Amino acid sequence: MGSSDTLIVLAVVAQRAHDQALLQSNEEALTEEAPSHYLDPLLGTLMLDPVLLPSSSMVVDRSVIAKHLLSDPIDPFNRQPLAMVDVVPQIELREEIRTWRDEKLRSCKKASTSSLDG
Repeated sequence: MGSSDTLIVLAVVAQRAHDQALLQSNEEALTEEAPSHYLDPLLGTLMLDPVLLPSSSMVVDRSVIAKHLLSDPIDPFNRQPLAMVDVVPQIELREEIRTWRDEKLRSCKKASTSSLDG
């Protein structure tokens, strides 16, 4: 690989790292701005796939409860037995969160683009 190829590869890697850092920053800002019912009550992160735990009536992110259930097959809020087949998808809430998140990300992108232009 020639030196110009190496520079191109390094430029691509640098751009990807920058894009990932910007995405991480935007995700953190989203979590801070999110309505409380959009946040997972166990980790405080923005839910992407909310599900209802039937015995406690708590809504959590599917990935969070799935990880929890791998080590402890109980509802963390009331200690009742729980399996992934028991959780109930919250489709309307998922779409509400997705719409809100997409709008916020568009706003962040517009703001960062306009700050670069000005």
